[in-house]
Amino acid sequence: MRRRYVLLLLLISAVFPLSARTTGYYHSATATASGYLGFSHFEDEIPARTSFSGSAALGVFGYQSQRWGGSLELYFQDVSRSLPYGLYRSRGFTSIGIAARSSYTMNNKFSLYGQAGTEVNFYHQIEEAFASFSLQLGGQLLLMENPSYQLFMTLPLSLHLRKEITALQVGIGLRYQLFPYHEGGT
Repeated sequence: MRRRYVLLLLLISAVFPLSARTTGYYHSATATASGYLGFSHFEDEIPARTSFSGSAALGVFGYQSQRWGGSLELYFQDVSRSLPYGLYRSRGFTSIGIAARSSYTMNNKFSLYGQAGTEVNFYHQIEEAFASFSLQLGGQLLLMENPSYQLFMTLPLSLHLRKEITALQVGIGLRYQLFPYHEGGT
């Protein structure tokens, strides 16, 4: 049984080298699952809203050098209704937004990134929309790489700012970066 795992690990290592140091223009796709903790700016029966969120982002314009990278991200997020607090549950909402993202590569496996964005949010149960701003900091761990793509595990910490609530989000995700002008191989 151990031989299979060793053989599989060797095969993956041969197909996905971890030191390709991919640079150039890229497109990206990111999926993240997060916990959402919202604090009200006014007197409310619920002290904090605890929800779950899922998000997806597409990086339409990106460039990465050996150390620095940046991209313009279009993203979608859905935040569930809050966990019950007595008989009360706050409304969930859906967000559509745009963000600027930059990253700094610390070593061959790990990078830090920051992102700032703005979004339009739509409540699930009523027809009302509101604007918000978000800031995100995080780390990303390189899982697989070759000259045409990279796959990262991301660990984001986000601050979601809106008129009546400030929320913190902590999550885990996957980020795929495709370098369309690179040929596969070494």
